[in-house]
Amino acid sequence: MIARIIGWITGGALERIGGQLKDAYLAKKQAQTDEQRLEADLRIRQFEAQRDIILAEQQSGITRWIRPAIAFPFVAYLWKVVLWDKVLALGTTDPLSAELGEIMMVMIGAYFLTRPFEKLVRSRSR
Repeated sequence: MIARIIGWITGGALERIGGQLKDAYLAKKQAQTDEQRLEADLRIRQFEAQRDIILAEQQSGITRWIRPAIAFPFVAYLWKVVLWDKVLALGTTDPLSAELGEIMMVMIGAYFLTRPFEKLVRSRSR
């Protein structure tokens, strides 16, 4: 459950809308009647509006910093482990609990998997 929530917070909504938008464009392309084309156009407009809302929210000062704020503790932990513990050999850090380790992996995966998609969507919407 926590993984799903974090996945949504870190871009799952935009990814989901992108998939739905792709399906709607495909449906429009495969439409054989005017009614089917109109229905596909309506769905495309709805998904584009949802996408635009999410992207506009990212322009807000507060919402733009939500993901980095959530990711910061994990980034700090990784930097400490790699630089302080491994590179400089100046200490040891307790391992994360299984739950926090899972959350960290979801955060990292979500960022690296959804960020290129967000950039693509943003570049197409300009």
